[in-house]
Parts: sequence; structure tokens; C-alpha cells
Amino acid sequence: MKPARAVPVLMYHHVSPHPGLVTVSPHTFEQQMARLARGGYTALTAGRFLSFLKGERTVPDKSVLITFDDGFLDNYVHAFPVLQRLGLHAVIFAVTGWIGEGDPRPHAGEAGGAGLPDCPNHKECAQAIAGGRADDVMLRWSEIARMEASGAVEIHSHTHSHLRWDQLYPDRDVRLAKVEEDLRRSRDALRARLGRADIHLCWPWGYFEPEYQLIASELGFTAQYTVAKGLNRPGDDPRHIHRIVVKDRAGSWLPSRLRIYRQPWLGGLYLKLRGQ
Repeated sequence: MKPARAVPVLMYHHVSPHPGLVTVSPHTFEQQMARLARGGYTALTAGRFLSFLKGERTVPDKSVLITFDDGFLDNYVHAFPVLQRLGLHAVIFAVTGWIGEGDPRPHAGEAGGAGLPDCPNHKECAQAIAGGRADDVMLRWSEIARMEASGAVEIHSHTHSHLRWDQLYPDRDVRLAKVEEDLRRSRDALRARLGRADIHLCWPWGYFEPEYQLIASELGFTAQYTVAKGLNRPGDDPRHIHRIVVKDRAGSWLPSRLRIYRQPWLGGLYLKLRGQ
């Protein structure tokens, strides 16, 4: 097996039939995942990816980490059935304070996709959350349990409240105390619901201050994910994991991006030409 020199990390938010910001259509998502499956890609678990990053183990050359941010209902309704059918694995970074109670809702892999819940666009999801209707657009713990039991999806932290603390708390000491409280609540919720101490954290909007990273590390979050483009190679800082924003484009777009970010020389040249 030829070992990977770099592993791309894909960043999704929505897989929904309603176009909008940070949204990929179900048709495009299925095409993208099918290209990965046909292309012989290994969709890593978060743990295996972290071991690669720390230089503890090798992974196949054509490896990728698939991630979703926030924990929207459409991840369960439209993305999960595709991942399960194609034998792929993904990570959902869930905002634990937005996860609801209740029975699992239907998803597209059941009964021909009849009676599916509506999965609105990003703007409408934000309005629903702000209006106290998060359960209409976000995952439930029962749906998380079903996805985790399948082996196709694992859940990690995207904080408890998805806040920009720097904009809410100008006083540094207050701000850092709020960060610690929020991260603790998220980690406690995941431990209570999933029975494990989480070590993977994705920063909301990709924003963090050095003190945030220290607090997260002290709480046990070894791996910290950003929204910055870049390479992920053995020996790189696990507190600054780079990701690629996935576009609503089928065909060769995704394979071409994966080729760039799998090859350090090519990825480095590409980022340099783009001024990054």
C-alpha cells in the first residue's frame, strides 16, 4: 500500500434540495460520493485521521476525511443514506445545544423516500433556530444514535451554542470563562449521550483566539478543526486542521481538488498561487 503524504478534509454543511448558502444538492452529493467510492478512496474515521496527523500510523494514499458542520436535519435525511449505501464514513460536528428529542424522522433511504421532512436552506434554518424552532431543522439525539450505530457517521463537538464570543464579550476574562463553559457543556452532553469523552472540536465560523485553543486543549480537545484551506500532513499541528469547502459541483471538480490536496508539492504550489 502506498501511504498518503497528505489527507484532504472536506467541509459540508447542507445536503438539501433547497438551494442556498453552503448547500450541496442531494443529486450532486450522491455524484460526489459515488466518485469517491469508484475512485477507491478510503473515507477515514476521525480517530484514524488524527493518528495519521500525529505520525502514529499510515493511511492509504487515496484517503479523505468527510465532515459536516452544525448538525442539520438534512445530513440525516439526504446525506446519511448515501454514505451508508456506498460504504463511506463521515463526521458531523454538532452544536449540542441545538440537538432535539423525539423519535427519528424518515430519511431518503427508507420506503423510497416518501414523506420526508422538509429541509430548508441555510437562511431559513438560521431563522428557525433564532425563533426557537431548532427541532424543525436540526438533528435529534435519536437520529444521531441511529447514524452512529450504522458505522457510517460519527458525531463530534461544534461547541454547545455556536457563538462568536469575541463579539459578545469584550472583557477578556469574561470571554474566556464563557468559552470554557460552552466547551464543557458540549463535551458533557456528548459524554452523557454517546458514552465517550470527545477529543475532536470544530470552531464555529473557524474563528478562535490562541487562548481558546489552550482552553480546548486543557479540556481534552486534541484535534481542532478550522475553515482554512491547506494541507494536512504527518507532524502538522492537530490544533489547526485545514479543510476544503465543497461546492455544489459534480463531475471532475471534487476529484481535481482531492488530487491537489493529496500531493504536498502540488497543494503547496496551488495555495501559493492563490496567495494562501
